[in-house]
Amino acid sequence: MIKINKRSDRPIYKQIYDGFFQLIESGELKAGDSIPSERDLCEDLYISRMTLRAAINQLVRDGLLTRKHGSNTFVSATRIVKNALGFMSFSEEMHTRNMTAYSKVIALEERKADDSAASQLDMPSGAPVIYLERIRYANDEPIAFEKVHLPADRFPGLLEYDFNNQSLYEVLENNYNCIPVIAEEIIESIVFDENEAQLMGVLENSPALLVKRITRDEMGNSVEAVNTLYRGDRYQILLIRRRQEGKDNIEGM
Repeated sequence: MIKINKRSDRPIYKQIYDGFFQLIESGELKAGDSIPSERDLCEDLYISRMTLRAAINQLVRDGLLTRKHGSNTFVSATRIVKNALGFMSFSEEMHTRNMTAYSKVIALEERKADDSAASQLDMPSGAPVIYLERIRYANDEPIAFEKVHLPADRFPGLLEYDFNNQSLYEVLENNYNCIPVIAEEIIESIVFDENEAQLMGVLENSPALLVKRITRDEMGNSVEAVNTLYRGDRYQILLIRRRQEGKDNIEGM
């Protein structure tokens, strides 16, 4: 189930953490599944119980596993991990995790762009935009609350599509020859207000991740401006960055 390499520079307990992380993310281990006992894991991996517990304790702290008194250790309700190296539609992202995705449209209408949306879409304030507001579900659980603005002149007829079940990106690509390729994102840690919490089925002031995104096509033209609120208890963002070496790469030095 989990493989470790004792010749690797990465500590053993972190390799064990990685192994469980991958099993949970892939769906091979699902919410409510129990993991093998510490004794069995130690025997299978030829490791000490102290090393194993270091990994398990970290998985529990990160909310991936949970311990029940007098019982085994179980997989917690799944946290979806968004990889910040690239981007894909919500539907595509859930498909890669073997999860069923669908949406509940709250609003789909044409309106005038306010100053914020106009600035993000590189258009005059008051220009017509398509506004799409929907709740995104994964395996029947609300995960994200999404507000999207798109330039109406570029996508005539977009109001006719059913975005409860259709992927916005698939519609843009297949029907408008528009392929989103670049995403600029800002991530903030906030809490759900009363209305948002009610829509998402969580308590008011529950933790949330606000992702503000401007998406552009291959020509650099703005395609959409999106504000998405993700549930903080169900969503994580993985950042992998490479250190820039050399003085010439350090600004302001």
